[in-house]
Amino acid sequence: MNIGTVNIEGRFVLAPMAAVNCTAFRILCKENKAGLIYTQMIDTDLLRNRSRKDIKEILNIQDVERPVSVQLIGNDETALTSSVKLVEEFADIVDLNVGCSEKEFLEKGYGAYLLSDPTRLERIVRRMVDATDKPVTVKMRIGVENQKIIGVKVAKSLEEAGIKALCVHGRTADQKLAGKVNWTIMKQIKEKLTIPVIANGDVKRHADGLSLLEKTGCDLVMVGRGARDRPWIFDPTKASMGNRGIKAQILRFIELYREYERRGSAQEVREHVFWMLKDFKTEQNTRKVQELRSIGAVEDFVRALE
Repeated sequence: MNIGTVNIEGRFVLAPMAAVNCTAFRILCKENKAGLIYTQMIDTDLLRNRSRKDIKEILNIQDVERPVSVQLIGNDETALTSSVKLVEEFADIVDLNVGCSEKEFLEKGYGAYLLSDPTRLERIVRRMVDATDKPVTVKMRIGVENQKIIGVKVAKSLEEAGIKALCVHGRTADQKLAGKVNWTIMKQIKEKLTIPVIANGDVKRHADGLSLLEKTGCDLVMVGRGARDRPWIFDPTKASMGNRGIKAQILRFIELYREYERRGSAQEVREHVFWMLKDFKTEQNTRKVQELRSIGAVEDFVRALE
């Protein structure tokens, strides 16, 4: 499967997740057969007046994780276009966030709010496409309000604007992460478009992703929270991994974190380890990991788990 000129191996891709997709986590997902890696969303305000060195450090993209899509979030046409030019050197693909439903971003006119003015959204996307030779993609929801599903119409307009792939989260902004994913709308979007369509929503296990692909006919499936808790979700051979495998994955994450995170923090490591311990079967209190104050202490705690 190609997105523009970028080859994607496999059908599972890592979703962009704020405060989750650090470089170590992204590489771990890549090692577990994620076909495409997304950075966490990058606010265009963060890139304003930044040097090339600053942007390289902010993204911290490593060759071992490619192909990588850099996701931008914002609402100003000029700022988004400028941001595309700033990140294109480091990205294989540039993505626009039209799916975030967090209140603070909606109030700024970011993310899913852009769906409230489809004409303006199309104009923004055309400018982004014209600004780079790299493939531009969009991750969107199927509408803002539950009573106004506009996913199919918007999807077609974005394809006409020149995007090379579209990711569809099968909920409205009003739903946030609650309620059922509308796979019927995702299927309709896939049937209307000629570009690759990525299905997204409620994939907690590898089998969930396969089911979503079958129901929607989409080309790829994007995994968010399921990958946060199980970075091995991309690899079907690890679907029923036990304690030993989970422990090895966590220790590998800590190893990668030490190698690639220049400004690392024990808090970030604690959070990832806590998430990854959800399937670890033990009588020990794994919540204690949240009380530890150094990366070394977290590693010792994991090694001692039985």
